[in-house]
Amino acid sequence: MNTELLRTFLEVAKTRHFAQAGENLFITQSAVSFRVKQLEEMLGTDLFTRERNNILLTPSGERLLPHAENMLAAWQAALQDVGVAGPKNVQLSIGSTSNLWDTFLQSLLPQMATRFPELYMRTEINPQRELVRAMLGGRLDLAVLLDPPQVSELNVQAIGHLELTLVASRAVADAEELEACGYVFVDWGTAFNLQQARVFDAPIAPVLHTGQSHIALEFLLKHGGAAFLPISLVEAHIDRGELVHVEHVPSVIRGVYLAHSDTAEQAKDVLPVVEFLKALAI
Repeated sequence: MNTELLRTFLEVAKTRHFAQAGENLFITQSAVSFRVKQLEEMLGTDLFTRERNNILLTPSGERLLPHAENMLAAWQAALQDVGVAGPKNVQLSIGSTSNLWDTFLQSLLPQMATRFPELYMRTEINPQRELVRAMLGGRLDLAVLLDPPQVSELNVQAIGHLELTLVASRAVADAEELEACGYVFVDWGTAFNLQQARVFDAPIAPVLHTGQSHIALEFLLKHGGAAFLPISLVEAHIDRGELVHVEHVPSVIRGVYLAHSDTAEQAKDVLPVVEFLKALAI
């Protein structure tokens, strides 16, 4: 199997556009079409429906998607494993959602590298459902998540928490003023989104929806608005008077969870890292 065919298939599946896939892969659109055609001929089935400005996966393409991801990940792991020299012979792939990389996990990587000098680390940013699928497929060793996955094949443990507080660029007395100020919706996971809906008497249409806390913070500082953000991220801005607490809205505590598979091939290498993260992050 030519891995470039699978890589091209995944890029088209992601972009839903042959020309954009070609740009991302630094090849021509015709080369993308040729590779997809080769793969379809090998498999004996169509992988995409091709309509004007609308490229969609067929049912066969949907079924191929996780297999293609697993095969490419396995090939990459094989290349790294064969090429590893000296004492650095343990690979660790760790994934999380973008908001947790921003506010929780990013600062832990240097400490992990110091504590485990034999590690080769690979990071991944994806929605939770993609991270869970990657762990179940063996492409990801562990993931840090806000909503603990209810999957029997995964071991899930609490490793810390985030205190989310509603801050604004100016004083806000009630929901009406909050909407006038401009509410920025930051995605802090399903449980938080349900809890947030109960905070306000009526739905508030956000001026911005984002999964990254730093984007929300920059928006508040440059444009104005209000958002739930980690207290550790906004404390300095509150002290300088750039942001204020919205006093009538209580803070929300969100647990942070570490998920991994005990049956994974590298479980013996992953468990020391799990214990280290638990001790470090709580």
